[in-house]
Amino acid sequence: MGFVIDPQETALLVIDMQNAFCHPEGTLGIAGVAMEPLQATIPRVRRLVEVCRTHGIPDIWTRQIHYERDRARESHKVVPHTLRRPRIACQPGSWDAEIVDELKSLLRPDTEVLEKHKFSCFYGTRLEPLLGIYGARLLIVCGTTTNLCVDTTIRDAYMRDYDVVVAKETVAGVDSEWHAMAVSVWGRYMAEVLSVEEIAERIQPVASPTPTEVAQGR
Repeated sequence: MGFVIDPQETALLVIDMQNAFCHPEGTLGIAGVAMEPLQATIPRVRRLVEVCRTHGIPDIWTRQIHYERDRARESHKVVPHTLRRPRIACQPGSWDAEIVDELKSLLRPDTEVLEKHKFSCFYGTRLEPLLGIYGARLLIVCGTTTNLCVDTTIRDAYMRDYDVVVAKETVAGVDSEWHAMAVSVWGRYMAEVLSVEEIAERIQPVASPTPTEVAQGR
């Protein structure tokens, strides 16, 4: 069966499930990207979040945010990715930057939603300290897009010695060949690639404390 997933050492990372990357009228959609694979991840991500919450695994969400005026972008000699689309994606306060409607109901008042400005969920965010607070050494990863933010985050997690599990049907990219190559590389070198149901089967239920442990404050 493979290793078990201990909920007390695990966190779920939901990467950039935003209109820009998942809705036909978002930035990728109006750029001509085939949106069907990206849209197909939405109900699967919902299922994964629900599975993890059932077992007490915390979910951390990220939102990509880009500014219309960005001096770092303006200093580039090579055209940056944000200028290779019809518009700058995910600007603050925009519909483009919002989590897709189908998943918004999962965002509770205490849900951690981290804003980031680069591909990696680790770069310039408080993700790593937050994982330390949760005691998480294993990351379950889902979201968009396979070829950029998901891939960069998985590589950064591996470089930091986190164990990584990718829910394979909950990730998608802008190109089917890039997606297939990324998933193949992850499975060979950096992560365990499993289905949502395989992940559910591997999660070890947290034992309820005995009356004696409760009395002792354990």
